Amino acid sequence: MSIDSLALEQSVQRLFPNQGLDQVLVELLLERAKKNLVKYRTLDRQFQAKYGEGFEAWRPSVLDSEPPFQTEQDYFDWEMAVTGIADMQEEIERLQGLKQQL
Repeated sequence: MSIDSLALEQSVQRLFPNQGLDQVLVELLLERAKKNLVKYRTLDRQFQAKYGEGFEAWRPSVLDSEPPFQTEQDYFDWEMAVTGIADMQEEIERLQGLKQQL
């Protein structure tokens, strides 16, 4: 299956007037990275509220014990959120640098 390049180009011009494809791609990736950052930060705040401390302070109590299944699942989800925050911040910075080059 191939994509209709002309239709795609028309959509780009309608939604992002006066921008080239590189600019559009960077804008869309930046938007997605920011959306992901919000999602990961929200998850991080929810776990902080649930456990009353930040991940790094809470982590040893889980690693040094035999936590119940839900606590162990929270550990993995929270670790993913913390890692995701760092990854998205790095990605946003990189994309903003690319945007300035355009």
